[in-house]
Amino acid sequence: MGINVFPTPTAGGGKILKKITLTSGTSWTVPAGVTDINVLTVGGGGGAGGALTNYNNSNSQADGSSGSCNWSTLTVTPGSSISYSIGAGGSGGNGWNGGGAGGTTTFTGATSSSGGAGGAASFRDQIPYGASGRSGFADNHGRSSGYNQGLSGDAPNGGSGGSGWIEIEYWV
Repeated sequence: MGINVFPTPTAGGGKILKKITLTSGTSWTVPAGVTDINVLTVGGGGGAGGALTNYNNSNSQADGSSGSCNWSTLTVTPGSSISYSIGAGGSGGNGWNGGGAGGTTTFTGATSSSGGAGGAASFRDQIPYGASGRSGFADNHGRSSGYNQGLSGDAPNGGSGGSGWIEIEYWV
């Protein structure tokens, strides 16, 4: 992942780095005096797959993958409104189905970030057990509330993936 950082303000310039995190809404207004911004977009996490326990009483369920992330630097106009959308987390699968994919996060003019893949459903006769999808932003994925707790024949549902988000930074 490449990161673009604004040059440090000159001594006596009195500028301060501001950071804003967007987790909902659909538009952001550029503050007065701001002409350049850095934008980090993070896609929604995939939901965990459901699982049936195997004959050895161990759960075989896969976590959802984290959403991707991307940095962009944009030239903007003070006072303008910029549209965006936050990728929803993928739904958790039930004992028979995989988890849903996370949604794409977009910020107009910036590189968008796709959501993570949903975890695969696993059944009691499938070995090896489902692999973890922890990469990138590790907290942005779903995991079953019944993970490693079921008895043979149980069908724990996968947890939902976390929602995406956007971080904006600029100098004022």
